[in-house]
Amino acid sequence: MTERVTRTIKKFNMLKTDDKVTAALSGGADSVCLLLILLKIKDSLGFSLDAFHINHMIRGREADRDEEFCRSLCKKHGVEFYCVHADVPSYAEKSGKSIEEAARDIRYKLLLEHTGCGKLATAHTASDNAETIIFNMARGSGIKGLCGIPPVRDNIIRPLIYETRADVESFLKEQNQSYVTDSTNLSDDYSRNRIRHRVIPEILKINESFFKTISANTQLMAEEDRYLQSLADKAYNKCKTGRSSFSGLKNYDRVIRKRCLVRIFKEENLPVSMEKINAADDIVLHGGKINIIKNVYITSNKGILFIERTSVKQAQREIQVSQGEYTLFDGKKCVIKIQDHNALPQPGTIYMDYDKISGCIILRGRKYGDKINLAGRSFTSSVKKILNERIKPDKRSFIHFLADDKGLIFMEGAGIAERVRANEKTEKILTVEIKDVI
Repeated sequence: MTERVTRTIKKFNMLKTDDKVTAALSGGADSVCLLLILLKIKDSLGFSLDAFHINHMIRGREADRDEEFCRSLCKKHGVEFYCVHADVPSYAEKSGKSIEEAARDIRYKLLLEHTGCGKLATAHTASDNAETIIFNMARGSGIKGLCGIPPVRDNIIRPLIYETRADVESFLKEQNQSYVTDSTNLSDDYSRNRIRHRVIPEILKINESFFKTISANTQLMAEEDRYLQSLADKAYNKCKTGRSSFSGLKNYDRVIRKRCLVRIFKEENLPVSMEKINAADDIVLHGGKINIIKNVYITSNKGILFIERTSVKQAQREIQVSQGEYTLFDGKKCVIKIQDHNALPQPGTIYMDYDKISGCIILRGRKYGDKINLAGRSFTSSVKKILNERIKPDKRSFIHFLADDKGLIFMEGAGIAERVRANEKTEKILTVEIKDVI
């Protein structure tokens, strides 16, 4: 087994001379096996080794037993030992996560903090890999989820990834080495345990070489996944035209488009789901607008995709205005003046008959169902239609509107309402200017 693990390490270039390696040591069979094999090969491969144990404070005396076992094992073999206590139950309660998820989060956080720039060796096996793939299939997954546990991810290495749990137990028996058993692994209360105890035994009845087969399949899928991702990355870089805008995605195959969308979602810190990705892909082809979360929208128009972020508080604000400067959206200000009719409006200003305005003047953003009869037209149009005709998709969420007691009197980028248009009888004018704040 030591020779097989060494070949795996070399195949994936897991370790280099002078690397500092930390073995994640729980005291269970897999991690004890990993520690012993790393001890056997550390001198020939030229790396240093220490061990790190986390007491998750879940199993009381049993957890303390595991800690003491690991401490004694490391002392016996002259391995520097580190241990921390982490209150997983409290973290799980505060975060709303399951005990499994909370333990994993804390485990990797503490391990990686300790490891720093060195290598973290975890004891994931082919059996763990199979359980992970079945779990991902059960809850829904793309190719990446079916690739299973990668042999190497950043500075995390998994030397036992092609060894089964049976291989591990056989090795420990040969070494006359004991280990501890986590009682939670014997229970079917956790999803992975049910897969381990119920599902995989049935699969092994069908195919005794299941672990070998699935390991080979994951290697193949991982290769194909990397190839497809390389194509998607090229498409992404070619289509990106701005910080949150993309052009030309519709020209690519659906598989590549969706991978680009997944990357867009992740880089924009948006939640990724099959439903949202499919909806975004649909508007890439046909145009439209979808809400992703709260104040974030994806809009597609004439082959250009935009990510729009609107401040909910800004969009819902209503400001009663008279003369002065007002800020509704960050980066812009609305300047309003009331002047005598013979004052000459400055370039870029919009003006209307002040005396035709009914009641209070309100500055606000767009509202659902807004309509306006623009000056020079004999009909009323929906604001939505005007936005689609005149305003770029990434600007639509930040358009200023003025309204009085009868409705809209001004729409940024479109003009004023017919009923407040100035004429030869106008005595006072109200001017509006939208300026960028530098």
